[in-house]
Amino acid sequence: MRLISALIEHSFDRPPPMLKTLAASAGMSPAKAHRYMVSLIRSEMVERDEASGRYRLGPMARLLGLRAIQSIDVVRLAGARLPQICSEIGFSVALAIWAFEGPTIIAVEEARRPITIGTRVGEVLPILHSATGLVFGAWMPLAITEDVLRRDAANVRRGASDAPVSKLSISALFERVRKEGIGVTEGGLNPTINALSAPIFDHRGLLVAALSTLGAANELDVATDGPVAVRLRQLAADLSSELGYTPELMDNDNPPVVQN
Repeated sequence: MRLISALIEHSFDRPPPMLKTLAASAGMSPAKAHRYMVSLIRSEMVERDEASGRYRLGPMARLLGLRAIQSIDVVRLAGARLPQICSEIGFSVALAIWAFEGPTIIAVEEARRPITIGTRVGEVLPILHSATGLVFGAWMPLAITEDVLRRDAANVRRGASDAPVSKLSISALFERVRKEGIGVTEGGLNPTINALSAPIFDHRGLLVAALSTLGAANELDVATDGPVAVRLRQLAADLSSELGYTPELMDNDNPPVVQN
């Protein structure tokens, strides 16, 4: 499992990792790692490129991950609605859940427009300067988000963006998102792209996903009282209602607290 975790950690490496990299990440010798890899390859959890000797997750691992995601109620419910939502809003839409490394895109429906602007399945978004990330930062407990939030704040300090990094400014940012009921970025990850994201809650009142839309900055109106924002909030609220959520479950008197 340590080797599988190492493969997950390096799954976006280009080129894929060599055995020595995975062994180091798993804290074992290359010889020991190789013996495990032989078994993992036989079980199709891992596959090895014969020409380069590099490793990646295999077909069984991909199927396992796919089935795990598909078993989540919100994914089955919202995933099937994305084409309709995309058609109604007129811009590309995406569904994101909280995964190991943070807000992660798990489904995308791209709008048919002269210039297609979208995201990709598996993309991990920052909390502080993506509309989707702001939703998770605003409504998910700090105990879950704090490590990723600390990482994102460090990236901001290194000049990755101009998002807020102080405890006070981050708390104020998340409070505004909760008040408006939607996350908004104007050129957050790309100066030519705007984005909006609304929360989806389950029957316990817990945030389970974010419904997001993105488009060209000169086309997508991100006013929080604009038609796209109003409709996106309503669509997310409808999905929440189908999951058994009622607004009375929300405890607005105890929002997440941002710590240094």
